[in-house]
Amino acid sequence: MSTSTANRAIVRGVPATFDRCIRPEGSDRAIDVTLAAAQHAAYCDTLRSLGLDLLRIEADDRYPDCCFVEDTVFVVDDTVFVCEMGAASRRGEEEAVVGELAGLRLVRLDPPATIDGGDVIYNDGTLFVGLSARTNADAVRQVKGVLGGTGVQVIPVPVTDVLHLKSTCTPVAPGVVLVSEACASADAFTGCERLAVPADESYAANCLSIGGTVIVSEGFPRTRELLESRGYPTVALNMSEFRKGGGSLTCLSIVLEG
Repeated sequence: MSTSTANRAIVRGVPATFDRCIRPEGSDRAIDVTLAAAQHAAYCDTLRSLGLDLLRIEADDRYPDCCFVEDTVFVVDDTVFVCEMGAASRRGEEEAVVGELAGLRLVRLDPPATIDGGDVIYNDGTLFVGLSARTNADAVRQVKGVLGGTGVQVIPVPVTDVLHLKSTCTPVAPGVVLVSEACASADAFTGCERLAVPADESYAANCLSIGGTVIVSEGFPRTRELLESRGYPTVALNMSEFRKGGGSLTCLSIVLEG
């Protein structure tokens, strides 16, 4: 999907149990759920200010990670792939999201396929799918089968040392990708213009581009300067509480066309 033509997004509230979400290995900093909710509200306000209509789903305290709505489905043109997420504790979150996507073709992959939306980048007619701890080769094979004949090229990308493919790279515009210098899989994007994020600002490689404006995480000045020097206006948001839970900007929404 080209974010330049996006006009709506699905978001999901922060559950009261968010402080029990799946944490990155070695992370022991306490999550402030009240602050997370305020940061989420600012995020939603920013999406609206950039012209998106929001489809809001209520939080479900049974699922501490449910605000990371991106992982539940991914959309390729008029096809919605419903994710069998790699973390068993998250399975079930997707059903509330599916209910907001009436009218689109729904595809559910067969076991043993697992896939998270955070491992999927659809940019300029190419679908990059990260092979990570959450997404496996069987999922890639099935996605290729579904999209065969559509003209969409599916490229598997090995992911190491980070949770998801989007942890270190995200699209900025059609054919343009923001990629951390620490990304071991940067060569997968040889067909794209790659904007290099300094390795010590690697977290900032996860950005969200809406209508030509790029939302970035607060506290990474060189990444913001890089984007603005290339003609992309930026908006910076504080993501501190979501970062503690292994999340970032793209995790909190599913951006849609039409």
